Amino acid sequence: MVSTRQHPREFPPPEASPTKGSPRKSSRNSTASPAPGSPDLTSSPTSKSLTRRAVSNSIAASSSSSSAPGAWAHTASNITILWVTFSLPLVIWDAIYILARPHTMAGGAIQWPLWKPYEIYASIDYVYGWPGWNDNNGFAAAQGVLNAIECVLYGLYIMIIFNHGVAAPGGTGLQVGRGLRGWIAGGMKVEGKTGNRALVIGFSAALMTFSKTLLYYLTEYYSGFENTKHNDWITLVLFYGVMNGCWLVFPAYMTFTFGSDLLNGLDAATESSSKKKN
Repeated sequence: MVSTRQHPREFPPPEASPTKGSPRKSSRNSTASPAPGSPDLTSSPTSKSLTRRAVSNSIAASSSSSSAPGAWAHTASNITILWVTFSLPLVIWDAIYILARPHTMAGGAIQWPLWKPYEIYASIDYVYGWPGWNDNNGFAAAQGVLNAIECVLYGLYIMIIFNHGVAAPGGTGLQVGRGLRGWIAGGMKVEGKTGNRALVIGFSAALMTFSKTLLYYLTEYYSGFENTKHNDWITLVLFYGVMNGCWLVFPAYMTFTFGSDLLNGLDAATESSSKKKN
């Protein structure tokens, strides 16, 4: 007797198995492009708009942080600008007189008319007159060379200020209100690396002028006023003390204010570096 009973199949045929699939085919499906009807987030107008807005906000934040009101910048006060523009031609005049002696002295080939007024000062301070020249006093020529270097530095400084500076309501130094006093407190501000260079140049020139003038006074004092003791007190105070003293007072002011600017810039850089490390 032949049995006609059929046993059920334990596994469905391969083509009918709902879970059967090739790993390679599954991998391809996982990286396949979205269906034609699904939205593409990377190329949608909304996504592009958000990206552009994020970039714009980043640039604006960077720009605002670099030009924030509290950001460091070198500011030349109006009193500094006035002094440099007034004194620079006089220092050039003095340097040429010293370095071109004896032709610029009394009886010299090029004394008239530019250096004719120096006859008065040469009679007050023998360093500038014939006694100093005949004694081979080298201090006058040495300070004349320094004058020439100062002229170059001050010229560079004032060119940077005039070419790159913007008006600032309150300059470094005297902060004393409005009107004439407010003008003294005002100035021109130079930002960025250009301001850094202007500050270093101006500080170097001011410190050089202050040191040279102080040395000039001390040399005369410790020599027993050898070149000026022939004057009466009024002439000595007015023409030697007050006149030369301007090149001591104003450079001292500039050295102090420029030094303050340098310290402020270094402090700002130190604080910024500390914040980055934290």
